[in-house]
Amino acid sequence: MNEQLFSAHLTLSKLAPTDWELIRSICSNPALMQHIGAAMSEEEIRRNFEKELAPWSLDSTHWLTWIIREAATSSDVGLMSLCTRRREPLTAEAGFIIVEAHKGKGYATEALQLVFDFAASTYGFKVFTAVCSEEHAASRRVLEKAGMKLDKIVPENTEIAGKLVNDCFYSLEK
Repeated sequence: MNEQLFSAHLTLSKLAPTDWELIRSICSNPALMQHIGAAMSEEEIRRNFEKELAPWSLDSTHWLTWIIREAATSSDVGLMSLCTRRREPLTAEAGFIIVEAHKGKGYATEALQLVFDFAASTYGFKVFTAVCSEEHAASRRVLEKAGMKLDKIVPENTEIAGKLVNDCFYSLEK
């Protein structure tokens, strides 16, 4: 599998052991996790990190994760992940987190499109899905700019920080 993907402004590198500090800082940051779930303990982060370092295949139950970096500066932008959700048609769920310093630059959309193209051509994914809370307008805009369409909104579907939130389910067929 390609260890790196390249676009006009970004380099996506498959998660490596040297990315621990970045992952720890993202997953323990309440502001970055506010629309995903509670900030995780270091033990939870370490468990997930170790799982995602394992080799990945279509049959894997863990996420295939890339670190997003600016091509020009090599600065850390965030992370992008895919996980197989269905075999017929072959469907992957996508997720991403962008660090504060790089929000609003179009990097999440660019990275999503890059990963969709790579996953469709390399693994044969036909459908991509994503879920975000209805109140997370920035993520919703990213998903829509990347070509995804809103399929449904499920009221009070996920608990985040002790509050039930409405989930938006998006999809894209390749």
